[in-house]
Amino acid sequence: MKRYLISIVSTLMILAAAWISFGQPEGTPAERPARARGDRRQGMRREERLKVIASIEEQLTKIKSGLESLPAGQVRRQDLPEEERNKLRENFRKIREERRQSVAIIEEQLAKLKGERQLRAEHEEFIGKLNTIHKLAVKEKATETAASIEKLIAEQQKEFEARLQKLGLVQRPG
Repeated sequence: MKRYLISIVSTLMILAAAWISFGQPEGTPAERPARARGDRRQGMRREERLKVIASIEEQLTKIKSGLESLPAGQVRRQDLPEEERNKLRENFRKIREERRQSVAIIEEQLAKLKGERQLRAEHEEFIGKLNTIHKLAVKEKATETAASIEKLIAEQQKEFEARLQKLGLVQRPG
C-alpha cells in the first residue's frame, strides 16, 4: 500500500508542477519587459521596412511608365524631320535622367534594407582586400603604389562614413 501511495503522491506533485509552469509566461520576470520592448522596436522596424519597400515600388513604377512612354517600334531618326528628332532626343534624355534618379533612390533604399551590419561587413571585406594588396606593395617596396592604396583606403572609409550618415544608419565608434 505504501508503494502505491508514494507513486500516486509523486505523480500528483509532478502534474501540479507542470500545471503551474504551463500557466506562467516564458522567461524570467526580468526578461519579460525587455522582450516586450523588443517587440515594439521590431514593430517600428517593420513599419520602416514597409515604407522603404513602398518607396522602391514607387520608383519602379516611374521607370516602368518611362519605358512605356517610349515608341513601340524602332524609329529611324534619319526618316524624321529635324524638329521631331530633337523632340524625340529630348524625350529620351528626360527618360534616361528620370531612370538614373530612380535607380539611385532604389540603391539607397536597398542599402537601408540591408542595414548597417551588412553594409559594414561588405565594406570591411573590401577594405581587407585593399589592405592585402597594400601589404604586398610594401613587401615589394613599391612605395608609390602603397601610398596610392593608402589614399584609396582613406577615401573609401570617408565615403562609407558619409554614406552611413546620409542613410541615417547608426555608426559605432571604431
